[in-house]
Amino acid sequence: MEEKNHKIPNHDDETEKKKDHYHDEHHFDSLGNHDDIDDGDFHWKNSLFTSRRNLTFKITLSGVFLALAIAISAFEMWMEFVLDKIQFQGVSIPFRILDLIVITLSLSALGPIFSSLIAFIAPFIHLADGFHNPISVVIDCAGYFVSVWVIWFFYYFAFRNSSIHKHPINSVDKFKRWTPMVAYVPIMSILYTVIVFGMMYLNLELSNSGHNYDHSLFVNNISPLHEGHEHGEWEEVVEHLGIFIGIISAIEIVRFSIVYSLFALVEPQVKKINHYYK
Repeated sequence: MEEKNHKIPNHDDETEKKKDHYHDEHHFDSLGNHDDIDDGDFHWKNSLFTSRRNLTFKITLSGVFLALAIAISAFEMWMEFVLDKIQFQGVSIPFRILDLIVITLSLSALGPIFSSLIAFIAPFIHLADGFHNPISVVIDCAGYFVSVWVIWFFYYFAFRNSSIHKHPINSVDKFKRWTPMVAYVPIMSILYTVIVFGMMYLNLELSNSGHNYDHSLFVNNISPLHEGHEHGEWEEVVEHLGIFIGIISAIEIVRFSIVYSLFALVEPQVKKINHYYK
């Protein structure tokens, strides 16, 4: 960075010298290198890429995150077979959170463009298990894609978090990191609740229209009153709409709260890597 005519604070604490830390606008990395925090560091454009070196870093790391997301998805396919019969008040507990966590964490290192590409590609591996139909996978891809951009919009655009520097005032840094959760969790919970009901409706329509689908209908799992019926009826869902909305919304709120909490905790550590490759 450009040299500035100001005094750089002395380091008397040997322990502090060995870790990444801040003194007002001064930033010192774990190697003792110094640079100054600038307002431009908090511009949303820096979350996309900052240089050709940084772009090369993101492209290379994208392959690593894509492979990790696919591996996690494969593990979750196995877990879905195990957990499919575990229900809460007749509702199958959705276990698919690990791949979403990996994809969301990748946002802090890759930026929204590469991370959203991984979000759209990774869920397609679930077509291999014979349990998910193409429509549900495509909708899941779209949901993951939206999740990445919603976090990016509130975290980096609206609240102006930097991808390379923390805010030097600790209380401001915490406020800017955790407040976006208030918007992200409700938006994604509402979106996925709508998605779940949409998939229930589509599955029921496909089943009742005589298509050769051998998929387990979601309503069979979610409705404790459905046992003994040959086909689920949308009227049954509507009749117990409040119960369904409450259960599904609660699950999604917990799911996306965990996702965002892990992102907010890990992201400051990723800044150090981003700073090195800026």
